[in-house]
Amino acid sequence: MAGNDMSDAQAPRPVALVTGAGGAIGRATAAGLAAAGFDVCVTDLDPSGLAPAQAAVESAGGNCRPYVCDVTDPGLVDSTVAQVFADAGRVDVLVNCAGIVHGDDLLDLTFDTWRRVMSVNADGTFLMGQATARAMVKQPPSARLGRRGMIVNISSAAAEVGRPTRAAYAASKAVVKHLTMTQALALKDHEIAACAVYPGEVIEGMLRSIFVDIAQATGRSVEEVIDEAKRDQPTGQFQGASQVGQRVAFLASSAGMRFTGSVLWCDSHIDPVPPS
Repeated sequence: MAGNDMSDAQAPRPVALVTGAGGAIGRATAAGLAAAGFDVCVTDLDPSGLAPAQAAVESAGGNCRPYVCDVTDPGLVDSTVAQVFADAGRVDVLVNCAGIVHGDDLLDLTFDTWRRVMSVNADGTFLMGQATARAMVKQPPSARLGRRGMIVNISSAAAEVGRPTRAAYAASKAVVKHLTMTQALALKDHEIAACAVYPGEVIEGMLRSIFVDIAQATGRSVEEVIDEAKRDQPTGQFQGASQVGQRVAFLASSAGMRFTGSVLWCDSHIDPVPPS
């Protein structure tokens, strides 16, 4: 390509850092980025989730480095991010997938649950984003991707509407949405982009545990609850975790890096956009 010292094929593979990689969306996102040409560093609080994530990345053609990290611990976040940059040399894309959900009615929601959900979903996204951005601003822009870096935060459509049984979750995801917009503005002069993703209802992920709770509370089978929930979806089906991963990979591509301050809705009736 004119103006470049080396072709994309010769250039070093870009590096992505994915938190919460032990979960369905995190693992699928890590694999999607590997398939798009990234090497991937994966983190999770639960060490048992790292081996499947590493296997998914390597099966998709990427190199993988696993790290145990509690995203709610500022000191551990700082040390983990520093180790990732020391090991990988740089991070081109951070994907904040670490998150938890709850199914408590508002009147039954305890403050401990509220704080735990906010700590993981909101505080963890802030801490990882800040620590990674502080290191990103010191690295040169990527000739392949066109910027110093990008932050992709997994939010939720729950940020836009009230959820009677997900008050803490919805509030935390609204924080993530607005944090993303602030990151986009605050980091634009450093050539770092930020976008949020609404993954939709992903049955492979945390959503199934909520359906189990609903089934137990109402005396129905889990299958009955799931079938009823499917009817509320635009296509009568749930979003696949792999589809979310493909959309994140698009945002992380040279074409997707042009977006910043945006929210990408992952609706199940829209075919994935192939990474460039």
